[in-house]
Amino acid sequence: MDGVRVENSENTIAGSTVTAGGDVIVGGQKITNYHYSISYQDLKGQLDGLNEQFSRVRGKMERYPDDEDFRIDLLRLDAQRSEVRKKLDDLKHEVMRLAETFTRIPLNTERLRVARQHFEAGRYPEARTILDAGEMGSELDALLDRKRMLQARQEENEARLADKANEFLILARLTAVDFTLSDRYGKTLEYFQRSLEAAHTADNTFAYAYFLHEHNQFAAALPLYGEALEYYRRLARADPQAYEPYVAATLNNLAGLQKDNNDLAAAAAGYEEALAIYRRLTEANPQVYAPYVAMTLNNLAVLQQAGNDHTAAAAGYEEALAIYRRLAQAHPQAYAPKVATTLNNLANLQKAMNDLAGAAAGYEEALTIRRRLAETHPQAYEPDVAETLNNLALLQQAMNDLAAAAAGYEEALVIRRRLAQAHPQAYAWDVAMTLNNLAILQQASNDFAAAAAGYEEALAIYRRLAEAHPQAYEPEVVRTLVNLGIFYLEAVPDRERSLACAREALATALPFAESFPAARSYADVALAVVGVWGEDRDAFLGEAIRRASS
Repeated sequence: MDGVRVENSENTIAGSTVTAGGDVIVGGQKITNYHYSISYQDLKGQLDGLNEQFSRVRGKMERYPDDEDFRIDLLRLDAQRSEVRKKLDDLKHEVMRLAETFTRIPLNTERLRVARQHFEAGRYPEARTILDAGEMGSELDALLDRKRMLQARQEENEARLADKANEFLILARLTAVDFTLSDRYGKTLEYFQRSLEAAHTADNTFAYAYFLHEHNQFAAALPLYGEALEYYRRLARADPQAYEPYVAATLNNLAGLQKDNNDLAAAAAGYEEALAIYRRLTEANPQVYAPYVAMTLNNLAVLQQAGNDHTAAAAGYEEALAIYRRLAQAHPQAYAPKVATTLNNLANLQKAMNDLAGAAAGYEEALTIRRRLAETHPQAYEPDVAETLNNLALLQQAMNDLAAAAAGYEEALVIRRRLAQAHPQAYAWDVAMTLNNLAILQQASNDFAAAAAGYEEALAIYRRLAEAHPQAYEPEVVRTLVNLGIFYLEAVPDRERSLACAREALATALPFAESFPAARSYADVALAVVGVWGEDRDAFLGEAIRRASS
């Protein structure tokens, strides 16, 4: 594990954007400004209050650094801030999707018309009040009875059920953005299901699939995406201009789930069909659809790279890069980050293909772009700067340019330490990873004291993270212990310390050796260290098994 990460696929909702000032734009028209909503103002107020508390406690901690209570308070406050920031981000995205739903569905009921008026004014609770679940549920039940009893009036009743489906769809959307509800997620699921009970439409089926997808309910989302795709295909046959973008968006999201389920052939077919649609749409409207061509090329290239089809992946990344470069000339703020991301992905591939000069040029250009972006928006882009520095340093190390690699790791480490001070949960892992990479370099450069300090600090961070999330971080603990075992075998011979690291690495790795194949490799290396010291490997392994079982 060398720290290089491929930036992954994107989900899409066609046609919606949110500006920095909170304006929600759908189809080029402003629908609402969610910053005016009570939900946003309440969450923003909570965040401001938590930030003030965090600053006060941090000041106290600086004055009394040995007071453990202040450190615990900081961790608690930071966790609360992270939760509120997540709610703010969820609010933005849910309002964006809700705005698009309002523009797409027919507003055939007074409830929907009034709900939209409240929504556009930012009055989400009032909109929810209009859509009274009890009243609508009673009406829905009556309509369902009427459907069974009055087959002669089926067509009329089906139309009213579709309206009821839309009402519950909007209620589900409004519930998803109401963070005051104790069972927000459960109620949102309930209202989506009631909407589907009334009628299955392209809109509510896709919306429910997307909601489940965003909440990691992949198995439940998969068949709904398939159903939505069939609806959109049927609609697109009658009106391709209006519905082909939704066919492509659904194919993209469905392919992402298929990739995660390791159904690579189906995922590739989905991405390729979406790409063909976006290419055709781009011929008529390049300004709107060229970004979707680039996005789908990137998603397909990620899949092809995972399947070791490096030639096809390289061609996809390069075409996506050419499109993003052209878009960035007219709209640098929107597309320069995409240029940098695609350069990073292509450079990762070029490194895997041993095109080290091409990879270096890609990382360096991505780094230049991300440094420039970070000058005006450091909070958004400094993590990307650190990531690119790390990736470039790994490459420079492979090319034996150790001085440049060391400088890159050190700058990345400074940035990540600073980020981790404000957001330890999010960035502590990155600090540890960079420490480990730098320690490997320092060991190769015979700077053994610095290497030992780096390994030990990385290990301490991984141990701390593993206490809360063992499944995610114990493999990192094992890897670092193995590195230390080798270090105390070869660089600074210390039999007792080396064997202790190997013993702990084995005991930690064995419980998840079956579910995490790399753990088996780490265990083999640890046993090799034991053998070099002249110890009985079988006896040592038996002791580790007893430790793991106890």
